[in-house]
Amino acid sequence: MRAFVPFLLVVIMLAGCQTTPAEPFSATLPPTNAAISLSQAATAVPTANPIASRTPTLPPTATFTPTLTPTATLTPTITPTPTATFTPTESPTPIPIASPTPGQIADPNATLPPTWTPPPADPASQIADHYRLRRPIADGAANWVARTYPYGGTSGGALQIHLGVDMVNPRGTPILAAADGVVIYAGSDAATQFGPSTNYYGNVVVIQHGFTSPDGQPVFTLYGHMQRADVSQGQTVKQGDQLGMVGDSGVAFGPHLHFEVRLGDAYSYRATRNPELWIFPYQGFGTLVGRVTDAAGTRLYDVTIQVKSARLTRYAFSYADDTVNPDSVFQENFTLGDLPADYYEVSVNENGRVRFLRTLYLYPNRSTWIDVQLK
Repeated sequence: MRAFVPFLLVVIMLAGCQTTPAEPFSATLPPTNAAISLSQAATAVPTANPIASRTPTLPPTATFTPTLTPTATLTPTITPTPTATFTPTESPTPIPIASPTPGQIADPNATLPPTWTPPPADPASQIADHYRLRRPIADGAANWVARTYPYGGTSGGALQIHLGVDMVNPRGTPILAAADGVVIYAGSDAATQFGPSTNYYGNVVVIQHGFTSPDGQPVFTLYGHMQRADVSQGQTVKQGDQLGMVGDSGVAFGPHLHFEVRLGDAYSYRATRNPELWIFPYQGFGTLVGRVTDAAGTRLYDVTIQVKSARLTRYAFSYADDTVNPDSVFQENFTLGDLPADYYEVSVNENGRVRFLRTLYLYPNRSTWIDVQLK
């Protein structure tokens, strides 16, 4: 089934369009709606970024104290219970700081007021993350994922299925290695095919990393539509090294980075996985991951999911069809990253009818799972 997708005028972007970091890295403030609008307007990229809702009366702390108590399941009636005398002093959106130390959860008290503790996590949703990559765009630039054309989406049916994510930036913006590795390809794809055809990603760099996926497959990252590549085949790179610059080579309308994670086969256009399940979240932010099914448990595709807190409203979209690879651990069919830790109302509406409604707490510095079963 296809639900209505509210978004602004879409300018088609036909592009096929992170080993653990050795050191923590800084992260750029996630996008405001205004920043996204300016960036995408400047590059004629479709936008459907939602408008933030009312200012919160009390943002939650990000004190993360999950337990394995099997009775700690969240329900739609759970609401935060602030102390009566608390007056928030921070801005509505926590300012991200250094990313988590490899193998650890970053201190969640660094950016959110420690006045109350969110409920413990639902043990059924405790799925091990495999964040191994940094953001491949330099700090100070737009290093968030464009929401109008996410992994597995079609921008409302206007474009072919997207098997990567886009980061929209001006031509010449530095592109960085998402993790340590070896360059297995750098240059034009005119003679070597990485997409559905040659001359698809234009100037492209592909890196093999020194770690494997949870199911034991080699991990590769691909950086497409570069203005130029600054590395060469066989070169060893470190996380954060400059690989090249943002451009619009190949099949692209407007400069941006098309970024992919591929498992097993670096040259297979169909070996991709969702990069948002590999890139470290911003400090104090998390990723919503889930599966949309009907009452019988059958996966549903191209469904619009509204995700709303007291501070913002955003939209996620289930994958377009069953040709989009889910992650081997999560087996998801939608994600929504760069969400500040908070309570969210997750809903699916169709022609004025509410088909799903649940309130959950999205935890910082990790993924939070939800099953969206439509009725």
